[in-house]
Amino acid sequence: MSSDNKQQILQQVEQAVADQQAICINGSGSHAFMLADYSEGNSLDMTSHHGIIDYQPTELTLKARAGTRLSDIQQTLAQQQQRLATDFPLYAAETTLGGTIAIGHSGSGRPFLGGIRDHVLGATLINGLGHELHCGGQVMKNVAGYDISRLLNGSRGTLGPILDLTLKVLPQAQLQHTQVFSMAENEAIESMNKMAGLSLPINACVHVDGKLYVRVEGSEADVRQAVTKLGGESLDDSVGFWASIQQQTHEFFQAEHPLWRVIVPSTTSELELEHKHHSMIDWCGGLRWIYADEISQSDFIHISNVGGYIEGHRNATATDPASLMSPLQKQMHQNIKQSFDPQNIFNPGLSRFN
Repeated sequence: MSSDNKQQILQQVEQAVADQQAICINGSGSHAFMLADYSEGNSLDMTSHHGIIDYQPTELTLKARAGTRLSDIQQTLAQQQQRLATDFPLYAAETTLGGTIAIGHSGSGRPFLGGIRDHVLGATLINGLGHELHCGGQVMKNVAGYDISRLLNGSRGTLGPILDLTLKVLPQAQLQHTQVFSMAENEAIESMNKMAGLSLPINACVHVDGKLYVRVEGSEADVRQAVTKLGGESLDDSVGFWASIQQQTHEFFQAEHPLWRVIVPSTTSELELEHKHHSMIDWCGGLRWIYADEISQSDFIHISNVGGYIEGHRNATATDPASLMSPLQKQMHQNIKQSFDPQNIFNPGLSRFN
């Protein structure tokens, strides 16, 4: 099933431009829990614009409308023994492709496989003048134009509604295996960074509840050799474990305390925050999921001093993106916003820089 709602979306944007009326771009709502209230203006529902437009297994590309569920894309790829080129977080079963790009989060494979933005070959969107913009290409050998897809990644709908995206895909690995090691947080951080430099088919490392989980994927021979070299204990359900991390159904994510997403240099030692309960380490040390009842000013300063930043995720205070930016970054974002949306029509509640 697919639905092309492009003309209705264009008409609604054109009317908003003419009336100078704000538009609130909405998908499935699977990421709303981490955002400040941005309901200003008329709602633009992107879930009615869905479906796979073009899939070329031999070219390793797939083009889909923004409202297409990630689960549907994954199912289609699996029928051809292919997969998305990196881990896409699925915070809810109804998570859409456009919403995932708009939020800009990447899953556990990011340090090895690249971020989601690295695998977007092309995109179509509508700007704040009601113009349909095409960027990139439809095949890996023909990627041309401005790299707008990188700007769309994490833009949270502030540059305009995304109509469709063309993605790079990859063949499924012959075998996946996960080795488990018992170790404390700082030891795990050191081990992760060492493993990242090994010539082994490692493509994810996570530390949670006193255990380090290391995922290896590739040919059967390469995986068996890597497992022998790494040591540790084998995890019975490797696929299920990593799905629970990407879908945030793992027991770690079920606590009721506020959960914070912290990005730091991968070699940063354990973060000792004032009200910290417990944490998970992902991205070989670069991503820390931390439960803390609140984040104090000294916590913000500490994280900033090590070269990182923190944002509210679940049951936590929603983070104003502008608060994470330097004056130069704010000016750059203002210039980009002005170029794409001069009347500040799209999700204005998420694009204030004061």
